[in-house]
Amino acid sequence: MGEVDSNIGSENFGNVTFSRAIGSQLSHARNDLDALIVNAEVKGFHTLKKNQIEWGVKYTREDIRDRIIEWEKIDSAGYSLNNPKILPIKNEPYEPFVGPLAPYRNIRATNYVSINRFSGYAQWSLKDKIGSADVWYNAGVRMHTWQIQEDDLDRNGTVILWQFSGNNTHTQTVISPRAQFAIKPDWEKDMVFRISGGFYHQPPFYRELRDSLGVVNPNVKAQQSIHFVIANDFSFKMWNRPFKMVTEAYYKTLTDVNPYTIDNVRIRYAASNNAKAFAQGFDLRLNGEFVPGTESWFSFGYLKTEENTDNRGYIARPTDQRLKFGILFQDYMPNIPSVKVYLNLVYNTGLPGGSPSYADPYDYQNRLRDYRRADVGFSYVFTEKNTLRPQEHWLRNFKDLSIGFEIFNMFNNQNAITNTWVRDVYSKNQYAIPNYLTTRVFNIKLSMRL
Repeated sequence: MGEVDSNIGSENFGNVTFSRAIGSQLSHARNDLDALIVNAEVKGFHTLKKNQIEWGVKYTREDIRDRIIEWEKIDSAGYSLNNPKILPIKNEPYEPFVGPLAPYRNIRATNYVSINRFSGYAQWSLKDKIGSADVWYNAGVRMHTWQIQEDDLDRNGTVILWQFSGNNTHTQTVISPRAQFAIKPDWEKDMVFRISGGFYHQPPFYRELRDSLGVVNPNVKAQQSIHFVIANDFSFKMWNRPFKMVTEAYYKTLTDVNPYTIDNVRIRYAASNNAKAFAQGFDLRLNGEFVPGTESWFSFGYLKTEENTDNRGYIARPTDQRLKFGILFQDYMPNIPSVKVYLNLVYNTGLPGGSPSYADPYDYQNRLRDYRRADVGFSYVFTEKNTLRPQEHWLRNFKDLSIGFEIFNMFNNQNAITNTWVRDVYSKNQYAIPNYLTTRVFNIKLSMRL
């Protein structure tokens, strides 16, 4: 840790001028995961006059073998720090320490988990008329039941062994009905209105059953949500060219939520249904031929999703990305139509920055910086005028042949994807250090189709 020269006119601008402290942080993991998943599924489709019936049944067998060996060591100026929850508390160099040396964090677990899943669905669809308007009906139901059989073989510290044996059985079943109605009025404007809703369940996979200490909780329930969605599709012509605008607004209320945090790129679940949440948003997309013969689009999205764990108040969920803008514009040179160009622009407000391993997410509500990116690409299509060439011309052997040059992240923006957490020895706090994505990239592309 050092002081950085912040004088813009200095030759050492941005460099460390004085070191205040030196320490090290070692995070070690040697984990093994073996998963054998077998699926068997049957689907059916039937037409009865105007009615369409779809159904399916599926069986899944999951055998998981998981071993976790993780530890973290923190050193400050040659003094190894113990976990503050372990007594006696180590306070070197101010007080001599005579207790045992131990890593700051130590997790060891071995889990054998077997899950049998049975699921099925049935769906009914009908296209009809109400007066002069076209209408579509769609309704269905899904069922999912799963069984976890476990045997508590050993319980020493954090070492828990789960194994398929039939001694203890944990069975749960969920049923999820949903429906959609769409109508296309007999108007001059080509518009379709849709409304849908239903119950949705997310049965837990093994990763949702395992908590941060490696202990498997077979009683984790399926996360449940109720969706309400309204949407509109508007097809029209502008400049005598086709365009389409799709808008959608939604609200989702979630119960039995299994909270999770993101540590770098690793997702850690609480393995407990102790939260409730909501998600609301709006999406808009306009696409069409802004330039004749090319497809371009503009998109905008708004999303707000928060969760409340143990009635402590609502905080942002890891996916709470409020605003998203995207533009893809394609064009070609009028005098040289074989030369095409595209411009891709993306702007997203920052996602939550996650939280350190096993930390309380309520204490870490920072956000990553906004995501900004611009890409540009040029391509020359050799087969643009193939139909005008003689049959023996060598390019007639290709349905498509083109070469392109692209610049990704043209303005060299530093976009962060996650955080690495660095611990402060004295305050015991952890600070977020962004992990940046690749900056500017040049790419040459050759594509062909025979």
